[in-house]
Amino acid sequence: MMAIGVERAKRLAKEYVDDPEAYGLVYSGYSARREKGWHIHIILLGNRWRKAWLYFVLAGKNLLQALGLRRDDAPRVKR
Repeated sequence: MMAIGVERAKRLAKEYVDDPEAYGLVYSGYSARREKGWHIHIILLGNRWRKAWLYFVLAGKNLLQALGLRRDDAPRVKR
């Protein structure tokens, strides 16, 4: 699935940003998913500022979930 995602991301980045390497992939495994089954997210970045913004938004989302201020229905892993 990752290989398919990379190929698709390169095509989309070339089409929309005119740079086949201007993409990011986020893998959502079992403990980090909201939908059943694993999947990847393709994010078209375009430049370093958009990449920084993506990391900022993801960090904020995870911080809110860790503090219990945003719903988090990911499965709990027992230790």
